[in-house]
Amino acid sequence: MEKIIKLQLALFFQNSLSRPDNLMVGINASMGNLFDGMPQIVPIPPDAPADIPRVNMRSENGKYNCNIACSRIDFILNAENQNEDNWPEIMQDFLAKVKLFSNEIFKKSKFVRFGLIGNFFIPDKSASNSMTKKYLKVDLNTAEEINLRFNKRSTSHGFQLNNITSINTAFAETNGLIEKGIFIELDINNIPTQDTTNQDSLLQLVEKQIPSFSPDKIKGLVK
Repeated sequence: MEKIIKLQLALFFQNSLSRPDNLMVGINASMGNLFDGMPQIVPIPPDAPADIPRVNMRSENGKYNCNIACSRIDFILNAENQNEDNWPEIMQDFLAKVKLFSNEIFKKSKFVRFGLIGNFFIPDKSASNSMTKKYLKVDLNTAEEINLRFNKRSTSHGFQLNNITSINTAFAETNGLIEKGIFIELDINNIPTQDTTNQDSLLQLVEKQIPSFSPDKIKGLVK
């Protein structure tokens, strides 16, 4: 049975921020004090790479995170290896939180790029064999490690999209047990243009694309 690790929305600022921490209060207030854990503001030198988070916000239960860097902001829902049976609730929770999140940050900033990301794990004692049968014609059944990555371009809601799929054999800990299986990451992101991202178009796109992260779709990548 598939395990859902996390869902993530990344947004990239049109202009780099000098004070990412200024966004903290508004985001938390607009989301009903969702990030009730102690935030961390990391004292990073000004010349450090702009994509390193300067601010880490989290919920006390560890389910939600918001990382803010000078060049990007990420909202993360940690599903903590929940079973695929919980996918409908996880998906609806993510969509609801993304709407609240975007309502606040689009008031304060403009964005030129986004990424919708999902991480999943499928337990499989014959992971190498499963991947070989699905994608490869060479005999790699005894391989210790196999990594695949492919990108399919598409267009939706006025965005030119990369649809990146990464699949690799992996080990994961579930309930204290180490399991062999297949790790899958889906990353749908737009090709930046001179135009800024429209919030309504982004939300419509996320709602349209999130079903492609469903258990049936994910398992279909390796079965």
